[in-house]
Amino acid sequence: MKIKKLINYIFFILVLVNSNSKANTIFFDSKNIKIENEGKMIFATKGKAKIPSNNLIIEGDKFIYNKEISELIVIDDVKYFDNENQIYIESEKIIYNEIKNTLFSKSQTYIVSDNFYKINSSDVLYNRNINKISSNELTTVADHNKNKFVFNKGLNFNLNTEIISSKEIIVTDKNSNNYFFENSKINLKKNEIIGKEVFVEFDDSFFGNKNNDPMLKGRGILSNDNKTKIYKTVFSTCSIENKSCRGWEMQSEIFTHDKIKKLFIYENSWLKVFGKKVAYIPYFNHPDPSVKRKSGFLSPFYKGSGNLGSSVSIPYFYNLSNSKDLTFKPRFYIENDFIFHTEYREAFKNSNLKTDFSFNRKDSDTSSHIFANLSGKLNNNTNFDLKLQNVNNDNYLKIHDIKSYTPIIESDSVLSSHFEVDKNINDNTNIITKVRLYEDLSKNDSDKYQYVFPDFNFSKEIELDESYNGQFKFLSSGFQKIYNTNIYETLINNDFNFESYDFISSKGIVTDYSFLLKNFNTYSENSSVYEEKNDHEIFGTFLLKSELPLKKNLNDSNNFLKPIAQLRFSPTNGKNISSSGSRLDYSSIFSPNRIGRSDMVEKGKSLTLGLEFEKQNFKNEKILGFNVGNVFKDKKNKTLPHISKLDQTRSDIIGDIFYKLDDRFEFNYNFSYDRDLKFSNYDAITAKLGVNKLITTFDYITENHELGNSELLKNNTEVKFSNEHSLKFDTTKDLKDDFTQFYKLAYKYETDCLSASFEYEKKFFRDGSLVPDESLYFLIKFIPFAELRGSADTIFE
Repeated sequence: MKIKKLINYIFFILVLVNSNSKANTIFFDSKNIKIENEGKMIFATKGKAKIPSNNLIIEGDKFIYNKEISELIVIDDVKYFDNENQIYIESEKIIYNEIKNTLFSKSQTYIVSDNFYKINSSDVLYNRNINKISSNELTTVADHNKNKFVFNKGLNFNLNTEIISSKEIIVTDKNSNNYFFENSKINLKKNEIIGKEVFVEFDDSFFGNKNNDPMLKGRGILSNDNKTKIYKTVFSTCSIENKSCRGWEMQSEIFTHDKIKKLFIYENSWLKVFGKKVAYIPYFNHPDPSVKRKSGFLSPFYKGSGNLGSSVSIPYFYNLSNSKDLTFKPRFYIENDFIFHTEYREAFKNSNLKTDFSFNRKDSDTSSHIFANLSGKLNNNTNFDLKLQNVNNDNYLKIHDIKSYTPIIESDSVLSSHFEVDKNINDNTNIITKVRLYEDLSKNDSDKYQYVFPDFNFSKEIELDESYNGQFKFLSSGFQKIYNTNIYETLINNDFNFESYDFISSKGIVTDYSFLLKNFNTYSENSSVYEEKNDHEIFGTFLLKSELPLKKNLNDSNNFLKPIAQLRFSPTNGKNISSSGSRLDYSSIFSPNRIGRSDMVEKGKSLTLGLEFEKQNFKNEKILGFNVGNVFKDKKNKTLPHISKLDQTRSDIIGDIFYKLDDRFEFNYNFSYDRDLKFSNYDAITAKLGVNKLITTFDYITENHELGNSELLKNNTEVKFSNEHSLKFDTTKDLKDDFTQFYKLAYKYETDCLSASFEYEKKFFRDGSLVPDESLYFLIKFIPFAELRGSADTIFE
């Protein structure tokens, strides 16, 4: 019985159909097969159809085979395996014609060819004789390089030659750039495309600015692995949103993307700005966005000076190698004058070199400067820094405003050269050694130089038992200094410092204490800072500080209040440092070194009281703050710095106030009032006010009585007429002498692709032989010709 059932099962599983001589043999593998019309029609479900002669297997839910016309229809969950041509197809309905050897997919179709191309389409015809896929419906093709091809009006795809023909093609590369073509052919094997009416819609951030809307269009295209040529082109990176025309565009007879040299090349071009032709350019190129460092000209700029005349600078960036480059910034004056200015940069294995140097000739006089900085590592624990600065004309940097042309120059008044080694001996020990040379360009002859050699700082944190509840540090520093021709100073200072951890009482009072023992050793000649010849001292200071942090939660904010008290006691005698130090403010009032002399301690006993208040919104942003402090002493001490008022029994009342209404209004006030509140010794006010499109900031600083005699006002005002147009004004004025140091007026037009700026500046010098000067500066940048950022890859890579 079991054998009989097995024979019947095999019979239904395997049915051999012999068609006419033009058809192939088809095997059906199914548990449910029905034969009708004298064997001319075969029906099957849930199985497979195998055609061994063509190496085909077709799976599906429903099979209909018409033997008379040699046509097989497969419906629902269809999977087609063509092992001979390496084709796999998924569909809901296919029609296979044995005679024509064609397959038609009458539904949404997914095709994988050779595990290389993935095709999505509908109503697809696959001709196995010529290995060709075609459709008149929307079709997408993706390759293994993440390039995506969209054929809106269908395609003809020859799988043997790997050539696709279509009336309308959209290509999206892996950088999300879209390329539109008409009547085109794509050779996928050669990565080549030929087409008409090309339009390239780049990703907005492709050229480094997400606000761009870059595009390129042309009449015809020829592209391969090496080059892309587009004829009769228009190229721009400008956004046209809310504009009547683009800020700029380049119209060229031929545009070439050299993928080997990574260049965009323009031939026989017109540069149009706001729709108007402004310049004819026979040949022009710039790096493509994949290049971060490419040789080429940078944005030129114009500057006119009342003293020096008009000048033009055309910078050139030269990429010498992967590790070194330079920027040559020549400046040419109309009056037969020039400056050859160069920045050179090089990266070594463990260090980096930056140099900046220039040469100027005017008539028979020459001037020059050289700044260099080499920094890096000697090993994993040791860093070094070498800085060299030199100029052969004291006023050269200021006269030609060299500082504004390079980021490496930090000051045009004082030159600083040094060699520094910073070594971490272990996690707790560090030593820094230096050799320093300063040159004050405002002084004459040898008084301008200051030599510091050697100069060292040594620090070590000594581990203590946890029972000490604190940390102990040893600090040692010293230098040998010569300045003002004949002043000589040598110092070695040793600090033994213990600082406790915080102690928090049950009432919430936070207390800490510290003890400092200082060993002070000097030798000097002609010094106004230290005693003549040898001097050796030992000083000690004890600090005890307590504070009570309080917090109150309100409906719209949190309020913080913190009273602070600090006791300070130094039982040892101190030096007379009355003429040194710095002004006392609230940020330094509780500092161990508030006298401004790291080599000294504050003699005597004092009590410092402070009160801090702060209001924060629920974003933890400070919106209101008030700090005030005062120092009390048991007696006067004329040896302490007079400028800080620490020589009195009570210091000035010092503090600061902060208020921020919103992003448009902000106010800061630092003050130092006489202890009896009779007058103010110091006021510094910074106020920021925004009204509609105007933002103005005022800085007012005045020093009176014991702190000095000065009154300075600074103003920075900006008017933003729109997102693109702005006007800035800067000035600084000495109110005591009624003297304006400078004023600067700058207009800037800036969009996503175009930047133009005009600056007018007038300087009123009080420095040696320098005379007042006024200048006009003009700069225009076309993006990406002036700047390139980001990365890119070639199309069809």
